[in-house]
Amino acid sequence: MSHMIGTKWIQSYLSVSVFVLFFVLVTACEKTDYDLLDPYSAGVWTLYTTKDGIPGNQVLDIKLDSDGKLWFAFSDKGVVSYLNGTITGYNTSNSYIINDFTTSLGQMSDGSIVIGTVDGISLRTMNDQWDSYKDPEVSSMYINTIEIASNGTVWLGTESQCLYINEGSGFYHLYDAAYEDVNIIEEDSGHNIWIGTDNGLIKWDGSNFSIITESDGLPENEITALFNDSKGRLWIGTGGGETVSWLDDSGLHQLSLITGNEGIYVKDIFEDRKGDIWFATWFDGLIRFDGVISHSYKVYNGFYENDVNTIGEDIDGNLWFGLYSKGLVKYTLPLE
Repeated sequence: MSHMIGTKWIQSYLSVSVFVLFFVLVTACEKTDYDLLDPYSAGVWTLYTTKDGIPGNQVLDIKLDSDGKLWFAFSDKGVVSYLNGTITGYNTSNSYIINDFTTSLGQMSDGSIVIGTVDGISLRTMNDQWDSYKDPEVSSMYINTIEIASNGTVWLGTESQCLYINEGSGFYHLYDAAYEDVNIIEEDSGHNIWIGTDNGLIKWDGSNFSIITESDGLPENEITALFNDSKGRLWIGTGGGETVSWLDDSGLHQLSLITGNEGIYVKDIFEDRKGDIWFATWFDGLIRFDGVISHSYKVYNGFYENDVNTIGEDIDGNLWFGLYSKGLVKYTLPLE
């Protein structure tokens, strides 16, 4: 891979004017359209759309920050944060966010929120100062994913421009045409960095890159989702493989989710507070693996949409699902 030194963060400051929406996320005013099943056995599902005050119905990422705020990235609508019933929105009309089409979120160790867009990244500090970065040497810097490693290194995965890495002195561009589309980046419990591309899964162990592909047992070379769970398993989702995989010290393992389709397109993977693993998919809705069997949540059995982009969790352990076109779903887990 070749290196190109990019420009450093460009500093700019302002006090951001915020707006507060009348938004039904406030627990006391929460509206439940319906429950998929009895809440004592299956929890409570609640749908929110633009009719309820959110700025858009396509949600691309969800991030819980260290202060307990839940952040949502919307296509063409900027980002919003939510805490204790207060919604604060940031877009190009009231902040220095670089673009309203936001794609991904991350948090620095100092609490700053990194916002990926289709035109580079913006960073909002805890005291409402803003930085932005876009590589001036490329025509397009579409950010697909952000990973803040445990050592503070910022990793950006892009569409068509491979990787950007900031180890503390500014971003540099790491490019290889064979792996130009980076869909997802995840750090495992051993501090290895895993990079999901359209042509396989790349591992960075701190010194060297190595790659895993279909020839090594992956169900597909297009890696679309990664998640390191509480048991140290690295879950791997692909864009059409017949199974999902997990990687641990004993090797690569396969799990069939039995979707009825020839392949499964996984957009996100998450572990809930009970230890169940959730898969957000396109075409197959939500799938929950309880360690023994998988459970399907699709339109046919009462879910809101079969295309799910992202999964997050709030400070109370409620799950949130960002849909492709129908808004946000909050899921309160079953009563213990």
